[in-house]
Amino acid sequence: MKTLLVALAAVLLASGAVMAAPQQARIEVSELFCPSCPLIAAQAVKSIDSVEIIEGDYDQDAETIVFLVSFDDAVTNAEEIADAPFEYGYPGRVLEMLTGS
Repeated sequence: MKTLLVALAAVLLASGAVMAAPQQARIEVSELFCPSCPLIAAQAVKSIDSVEIIEGDYDQDAETIVFLVSFDDAVTNAEEIADAPFEYGYPGRVLEMLTGS
């Protein structure tokens, strides 16, 4: 009976891993008033588990940065990533979701 339960648990865990999919999104962070603001915003974004910044496009005049991020949708979502910089006073928003990579 224990063997059956262990086997069933392994199948359920494996099927959950199959459902997880890498995702990509464009996240905009604004109100970046100083030269170190984009770096702080990037650190906040990267602090979310499974998030990687693929590229960042900083517009000094507009005081915004747009990050292209990849993440595991079983661990986090784009809204959580966009909210991370707000802890440091930088509002973020999801610009667009892209297909999984």
